[in-house]
Amino acid sequence: MMGFGPGMMGGGFSFIFWIVIIGVVYYFFKEYNRNNNRRNGNSDYSRHRDFENRKEIESRRNEDRAEQIARERYAKGEITKEELKEIIDNLNN
Repeated sequence: MMGFGPGMMGGGFSFIFWIVIIGVVYYFFKEYNRNNNRRNGNSDYSRHRDFENRKEIESRRNEDRAEQIARERYAKGEITKEELKEIIDNLNN
């Protein structure tokens, strides 16, 4: 005979139990990811890679600036077209 009542599910306590279990799993998952990200973000490889990227970007900026200065000098008539071409070729190599 079917009746009203908690039945096999344990009533409200079963529902609360599963909410707590899911919350605990979620908490540990978030903590694991947070600690893992800290380790990866502070690793020597990561810092070295960031430093190399910054050096490469700075090098490109310096080359762009040097080329810009050479073009300005050419525009002012301070250097010839051949000298400008030589400067740009040297910067690109």
